[in-house]
Amino acid sequence: MKSLHLSPSGALKKGWELTKKHFIVMLGLVLGYMVLLWVISLLSGADTTTFRYWILYLVNLVLSVWVNAGFAKILLNAYDGEEPSFSVFGELLPKLGGLIGVNVIVAVCYCIPLVLGFIVLFIGAGASAVSFNLADPYSFGHFMGQAFGGVTGILFLVLLLVSFYIALRLMFAVYAYVEDSSIGVMGAVRKSWTMTQGNMWTILLCILMIIVLNLLGLVALIIGVFVTMIITMFMTVAMYRQIKEGEEIVIVEE
Repeated sequence: MKSLHLSPSGALKKGWELTKKHFIVMLGLVLGYMVLLWVISLLSGADTTTFRYWILYLVNLVLSVWVNAGFAKILLNAYDGEEPSFSVFGELLPKLGGLIGVNVIVAVCYCIPLVLGFIVLFIGAGASAVSFNLADPYSFGHFMGQAFGGVTGILFLVLLLVSFYIALRLMFAVYAYVEDSSIGVMGAVRKSWTMTQGNMWTILLCILMIIVLNLLGLVALIIGVFVTMIITMFMTVAMYRQIKEGEEIVIVEE
């Protein structure tokens, strides 16, 4: 159902408002997480054949699920007027299994068309590689044209767009589970799908605004990137809440 409460400008305004209020705390959390990832990468090393590397790789994956869920909870609390608290990370530990399940299902859903797209692309590239000749300067252009052009290129583009579409439809699944884990893993996935129904064009505008904002942050060098990163984090939670508030109003009216 389309939400009349969802607004790109409203999400940006709320994101900026919350960033001004909680910037120092959020910056500390982001920097702390980056340092933690750096330490794990140092401990794991660069040798991918070692047992230690893969154990720490799995630890990193689980940690990212837990920390990202913690960030989601902190952002939701901040939207509700609460001060950020580290205690949310402890509160989410019992829900870690469900959080992993949500992330796995979301990843599988949007990765399937993406993988299929690359398979199609490789098939097209394999077919054109037969006539590839390194000595011929025009051969590479012909190779790329065969790989990305025609039916192969169109199928790859379509599957890429399908993957992006699914990722947008499921972007609120973690928020839904963090806010109410009683709905279950599949319930969170379905809730995100339902919430985004009818709101895709507005969500897409919000995403484009987020991309532009972060590009501007890159132009403003390091400090600008951190500012825009935190703004977009709050923008995302504002989008989630605006859609949810619109749904609740419709339910009350009914």
